[in-house]
Amino acid sequence: MLGSVLMFGCVLAAPLDAAGDELKLEVRRLVRQLDASQLVEREEAEKGLLELGPKVLDLLPPLTERTPAEVRLRLGRVRQKLQQIAAKDAAKESLVTLSGDAMPLSKVLAALEEQTGNKIVDYRARFGHEVTDLELKVDFDQTPFWKALDETLDQAKLTVYQFGQQRAINVVGRDEGQLPRRARASYTGPFRIEPLIIVAQRDLRDPAAQWMRLKMEVAWEPRLNPISLKQKMADLEAVSDRGGALPVDDRQAELEVPIDGDATAVNLIVPWKLPPREVHKIARLSGKLIAMIQGKIETFTFDDLPRAKNVERRVAGVTVTLEQVRKNNELQEVRIRVRFDEAAGALASYRGWIFNNDAYLIGPDGKRIEYETLETTRQTSSEIGVAYLFFIDGPLDNHKFVYKTPGVIVASEFEYQVEDVELP
Repeated sequence: MLGSVLMFGCVLAAPLDAAGDELKLEVRRLVRQLDASQLVEREEAEKGLLELGPKVLDLLPPLTERTPAEVRLRLGRVRQKLQQIAAKDAAKESLVTLSGDAMPLSKVLAALEEQTGNKIVDYRARFGHEVTDLELKVDFDQTPFWKALDETLDQAKLTVYQFGQQRAINVVGRDEGQLPRRARASYTGPFRIEPLIIVAQRDLRDPAAQWMRLKMEVAWEPRLNPISLKQKMADLEAVSDRGGALPVDDRQAELEVPIDGDATAVNLIVPWKLPPREVHKIARLSGKLIAMIQGKIETFTFDDLPRAKNVERRVAGVTVTLEQVRKNNELQEVRIRVRFDEAAGALASYRGWIFNNDAYLIGPDGKRIEYETLETTRQTSSEIGVAYLFFIDGPLDNHKFVYKTPGVIVASEFEYQVEDVELP
């Protein structure tokens, strides 16, 4: 089946190229029409670009000082709406179609990666596990990625190691006695949720000091780039095996886990009131995750740095301003300000994702120059100021400063349900 999929791609290569050229021409025509003399034509052009969908984002021309005001306004609006659509589309689960009666494990994993964009790394050799290319029977027809992966790993007696190569799914051997993955998990959109550990405590001196904690692992497809996950306690409902409701510790509370770096999973620890002894399991637990997700990464480039002052660049829903470039003792300081139209709380002080954004200089030789350190100069609910410090001997003539950040930030909700969680 995998061979036929690749052959199918080769047969369609030429028509797809032709279709791509037609799309480019259509985008150029509509962009020109954004500056038409008639209002109705301009509105039709803006509507037409939106109807083409997020696939045209990379075909839209950059905004420059020579861009007419009307085109700048409408094109900016189009880019922002398409970015929002793209971010919401990215929050949907990836689907897999693959079948074979005796397909090598390596080819199954390669097909899952190719079809979804989720990097999968075989980590077995690094743990000293036996590396065998077992032949598997798979039958996936528009199957969500996590379900397909879990069924594959269960058949091969493998699991996932969360602390290996970042922004990837690291496959390792499953320990003897460890349960299969498929039956333990709940799937919602691009997320996989699995109860891991329950801890219960009774204070024998203070009967009121009794609690239970449920740790759940929340993993996401590595292609996704979330900023944080939130669970409102008011959205949690649990029923015991005896049919009664299990109350959470504080229904007014909100659990939030910020996500920094290239992690692909976090632990969500939910506090509950300790149930009666006759309760042996959580029969059903339902909740709703709120995920803050980055949209498409946009690139902002600034030149003429020695004379740059409050130079503003805007793409989609974000504006980056190069405030100034100045000498700071032995360093060159590049000071910028980043403002989001709709930050949705993404710039709260305890979220460090913004400091992982790419920021660097390009020297006269075209080589990339990394900054030595950074300092926060301003922080509000929608705006942040950052000073990047570089060890550069001499002025920044003929240098460029490059900054990358998502064009929009979208908050999406994901309902989930886990069942039959044994209590201690």
